[in-house]
Amino acid sequence: MSRKYRYLLTLFTAICLPALSITSPDWLKINGISPCWPVIWLLPFSLQNSPLVSAIAAVLIGLFMDSFKIGEVSYVPSLLILSLIWARHGKRNKTIKLFFNVGLMAMVGTFFVGLSFWMQRILLYNTLRNNWFNSWAIYLLAGELIITGLVAPLFTSWLLLTYKKN
Repeated sequence: MSRKYRYLLTLFTAICLPALSITSPDWLKINGISPCWPVIWLLPFSLQNSPLVSAIAAVLIGLFMDSFKIGEVSYVPSLLILSLIWARHGKRNKTIKLFFNVGLMAMVGTFFVGLSFWMQRILLYNTLRNNWFNSWAIYLLAGELIITGLVAPLFTSWLLLTYKKN
């Protein structure tokens, strides 16, 4: 396939990302917590592209996802760092041999994004340093880790195969 179709495929999957985030079906949720869709999309994209291209995509997808939520915390710093790490991993031509390695990488990315949200909220709202906030954040992070770890091997490996064919 030509380069034009690869760009169209990337654009199509990037547009579908907010749709999946907003209309995540109930069977893909654990107690109302959906998977971290930006990590699921960014992982195969970063593994297949250079650090500069994946950093630009991370900033754009972070801004795009931030436009759908209310609050001061942002996806951008965590997605930017993850894209640089994963692009360097993909640049070294390390192949992913097992199906569940992708799920593990997505779980690490989800943990990093959740931890980044948690730290941003603690820094922005000094009054939220109580036990209720911390137990809520741990519950949310654990749920998102579990569901992303279960969903990521399916979607991310499909996107990796699609990007490799193009």
